[in-house]
Amino acid sequence: MTPLNKNIIIVNDKKDIDNITELESFYSEFPTDSNIGIDELKALMTGKALIDVSDGEYIHWLQLDKHALRFAKTILEK
Repeated sequence: MTPLNKNIIIVNDKKDIDNITELESFYSEFPTDSNIGIDELKALMTGKALIDVSDGEYIHWLQLDKHALRFAKTILEK
């Protein structure tokens, strides 16, 4: 698997973060509750973006690219 953006890292759970050496100096206090619900998923699936402002300082832009949208739509058609 090759992520589109090298700054977005795919993990299974919070414990995975401890094994990523590039993140050793990062501040890592954050909630691990699910944070993308049905409304957010619907928005992503229609090509809209989500902005995460939970840290109160930065805007984090999340959006599926055209390949991800196409893949998701093929899954839904099955």
